[in-house]
This record gives sequence, structure tokens and C-alpha cells, in this order.
Amino acid sequence: MSKKEQRVEVTIDDINRNGQAMTSVKVGKNEVGVIIEDSAKKRFEATVEGTGQSIITKTHDDAVNELLREYHLHQG
Repeated sequence: MSKKEQRVEVTIDDINRNGQAMTSVKVGKNEVGVIIEDSAKKRFEATVEGTGQSIITKTHDDAVNELLREYHLHQG
């Protein structure tokens, strides 16, 4: 039997935490992680919520995709 396809709401919001601008990525009501732009090195650092794992990417879209990949890989 195949599973029914489920719709998942992904929200990407620009926020400020501790005086630093960042992007929050949420799936439903759960925050998956945050993305911080390092403009000096022209890269993005995605930090996974819960584990604190950092992922360095070249583009913002790649950072979002990596956070979603980690979420789907490790969700309960």
C-alpha cells in the first residue's frame, strides 16, 4: 500500500535575534533552523534546530534545502 501524499506548510521569515538579522525556516509550527548570511565570505550558514549542527552553503536556497533535508531525515 502506498501512503497518501501529505501537504506540508513551509514558512520562511526574516527575523532578528540578539540584534542579528537571520532567516527562520519552519515546517508547520516547528522551527527547523535558522540561516545567517556571512556577506564578508559570500556564504550562508544554516544551523539546525535541536542539534546545533552548522551547514555552510553558497546560496540562500541551498541553505533552505539543506535544513529541510535534515528535518525530513531526522523527523520522528
